[in-house]
Amino acid sequence: MASLGSLRIGSPHASRHLLMLHGIYGWGRNWAAIARRLAAARPDYACVLLDLPHHGESGPGAHGDTVRGQADDVAAWVEAEGLTIDAVLGHSFGGKVALALADRWRDRELRVWIVDSTPGTRDPSGSAWSLLHIVRELPTAFPSREAFVTTLTNRGWATGIAQWMATNLERRGETFAWRLDFDVMERLMRDFYATDLWTVIEPPAPGHTFHFIKASDSAVMSDDAVRRVEAAATGRVVLHHLDGSHWIHAEKPDEVAALLAQDL
Repeated sequence: MASLGSLRIGSPHASRHLLMLHGIYGWGRNWAAIARRLAAARPDYACVLLDLPHHGESGPGAHGDTVRGQADDVAAWVEAEGLTIDAVLGHSFGGKVALALADRWRDRELRVWIVDSTPGTRDPSGSAWSLLHIVRELPTAFPSREAFVTTLTNRGWATGIAQWMATNLERRGETFAWRLDFDVMERLMRDFYATDLWTVIEPPAPGHTFHFIKASDSAVMSDDAVRRVEAAATGRVVLHHLDGSHWIHAEKPDEVAALLAQDL
């Protein structure tokens, strides 16, 4: 079984659990601000913020570097921890892992939140894909995290994204080196782009409800994907539109938390 890092936020007396899955290059703690807001609004829920395999404090996966392999790793970890998961949230890459988990857990009640992600396929593209190629052009180590942030912002990237990416640098002696394996990141992203999970919501399994959050300024969820989700919306598939970029959870934590608190 894969060794996965995790953080629990919420009352020790909470009767329900929301599993939160970050995007590529991320950590579970990226969702801590929303988890705290949700735990305050819905004390019946505790949030389990998981580091996906190869991310954060987690080691390699045991089921392969694919969307479904990561879902299998998460499912094995949940079973080993003895947790009952009532809801799953996934952002971007984690959104497709959440869909794969729902496919795996068709026999249970489950609420699934997909934040600026898509069940469909497309050619590799987007900010995470561009960032992969830029990082490979840069040195493999930096004198400080601040030095990396400066380097990336000088290439036109937003300071917030550069600072977030810099959390993946760890001190090794006198320098800071990547804890991420970018060959693995590429395999994961290629599988993300190639994996079709529309059958998970067309139609949903009995007892499953899906909420999609579409960020207005992001192209991750294409117009065709939006129309297809709308066509599947029969009460158990819901589409929410929020103004913002792909990083909607960082830009609009109050709005995202309010949606969750209302509809979980």
